[in-house]
Amino acid sequence: MEQIGSLKITTLAENYAFDRGIGQWGLSLLLELVDAKGEPRKVVLDTGMNGEALLHNAKVIKEDFSDVDCIVLSHGHYDHTATTTEIVKASGGVKVYCHPHTFTERISENRTGKRRRIDPPKGQGIADIEAAGGTVVLTEGPVEVVPGLSTTGEVKRRSFETGGVPLNQGRWIRMVDGEETDDLIRDDLALWADVAGVGPWVITGCAHAGPVNTLLQVQELSGFDEIFGFIGGTHLIGRQDDYVQRTIEEIAKFKPKLVSPCHCTGFKATSKFWQAFPEEFVLNNSLRIIEAGKMPRHRLI
Repeated sequence: MEQIGSLKITTLAENYAFDRGIGQWGLSLLLELVDAKGEPRKVVLDTGMNGEALLHNAKVIKEDFSDVDCIVLSHGHYDHTATTTEIVKASGGVKVYCHPHTFTERISENRTGKRRRIDPPKGQGIADIEAAGGTVVLTEGPVEVVPGLSTTGEVKRRSFETGGVPLNQGRWIRMVDGEETDDLIRDDLALWADVAGVGPWVITGCAHAGPVNTLLQVQELSGFDEIFGFIGGTHLIGRQDDYVQRTIEEIAKFKPKLVSPCHCTGFKATSKFWQAFPEEFVLNNSLRIIEAGKMPRHRLI
């Protein structure tokens, strides 16, 4: 795949906030890039859990989504899909790329048997997106969403990582034809691109498939042995220390120059990333701006 000319990532929704931003349990990232054909592009990865907070943050940076090229949903959980129709409507109607499992009914069951729905919220389904003028593109495989920026497609589970396993000793359930089945979150995907003069970047949603599996998927698709930037969720919250440490050691083999884990990483694992990558680590939060090739001046606030 051809290189893109530049990449700027603004965090629209994240657990923590800085300056005038509002935090939430959710994730949304705005990618602004010059694509492989030299054209300016905007891509939204995920749309958070709280639309009011996300739209507030967008207003702070004067982003109205009118020139967004497309939306990518990393997977079908409520905290990544809650403002999709609003952004589609504001854009005038764009494509929404995601896996075929994204809009299926999903349930989280805790260890006591208590259940709650965790699929996209009401008003954020396929019919709602289409009514807002959007087109939903469902695909299991990788897809180039704009020239030079691609999804990973469904991520192969090939490392030690136990992706799709809840950490509360409960169960994730996906409904298929009215029947319950264990949900391994096969729809989990990420974005990747090779930035000219900088190097490859990988941008995840939750990385339910595992951040290491995600990097191995990008390596298979691209042939890269190293990456420059890694940003996004890692789903390490609640993991045992040895599991987190092994994850960090495997990521380190890709020799990243910028590491910015967020959202479902959890404070403890985030601090371990900082310890492992003291010069490469960037603390993420709502309204954080990261540009490929430029280390933020204030990395830890």
